[in-house]
Amino acid sequence: MSALQAYATHIASAMDILAEAHGMSERALIDLGLPDVEAHDLRALAAVYFGPTHFSRKQRHATTAARYHDLVTLKLIEKYVSRVRTKRDAWNLRIELCRLRGPASEIARRAKQRLRDLRPRRTPPREGVQLLRRPNGPWTMRITAPSAFLAELDAALNPARPLDSLRDLLRDTAAPSARTTTNVIIPLNALDRILDGDGEEVTLRLTNGATITGAKLVERTFTEHGLATLIHPVKGPVNLYRTSRYATEKQRRMAAAENPTCPWPPCNHPADKAQIHHLKAWKHGGLTNMDNLTVCCPYHNGVNQDDPNAPPLRGRLARVNGKVRWVR
Repeated sequence: MSALQAYATHIASAMDILAEAHGMSERALIDLGLPDVEAHDLRALAAVYFGPTHFSRKQRHATTAARYHDLVTLKLIEKYVSRVRTKRDAWNLRIELCRLRGPASEIARRAKQRLRDLRPRRTPPREGVQLLRRPNGPWTMRITAPSAFLAELDAALNPARPLDSLRDLLRDTAAPSARTTTNVIIPLNALDRILDGDGEEVTLRLTNGATITGAKLVERTFTEHGLATLIHPVKGPVNLYRTSRYATEKQRRMAAAENPTCPWPPCNHPADKAQIHHLKAWKHGGLTNMDNLTVCCPYHNGVNQDDPNAPPLRGRLARVNGKVRWVR
């Protein structure tokens, strides 16, 4: 057997080598003639497939599947598995990769895909204003706000004198300037959804780089004129979005038809004498839309816990599986 054949046989007998290396010290492996890096890697792999673990069942599955791979491939698998945050997810990824029979490039492609799937979603930053006060030097203000708002603010500033123009805006003394016109791109299918009352679920792009929801577009376009009620050709008035806090007469009737009495158990206050209640409070951004409205007697409307994140007290009304229910 040539040296090259011996090497190929050596790396192909991965699990037998790891089983024998398990329990040996790194020093003992080096004394056998292994380079220190190889000794370190062998001990690490042996600990994965033969060492103690709380996931012994998953370890058995991985060990069985890994017998089809050589040492080089097992090292490649561990390269990607080491990037997983939790041990359970790491074992699941290890088993999945060990069960692949394709070339190393296929294993790497699958590993990268799974790592993207496991990556936690980045939460958007909270809107607000932060002020950095320096004892000796200029201060810095950082504004985090919807893109459409900041795009408009940026368009209103004079690039030649941004601070002065911002100061003029704050003092409401800015001279009329040429208004920057930007287009809102509204695909026809998105327009249908907005007219059907799903504007909050539609995101539109502007040619100034910003984005805006369909509901916000309706609000900003018509609220100055008090005309933000959309009329569906079949359903009639659908949504008022954020332009009006008060429900229409049709919405009142629909809410009463859904709940003839106050839905707070065991209240039996008639809907005809009840108030209209926002399930997600208006002050917390709730919309005057039918899926967010219900009838409620004056007493329970007053004691309803509007903040769902506050410690539970009297409870609140919420829509659960399409029905208005009292929850705590």
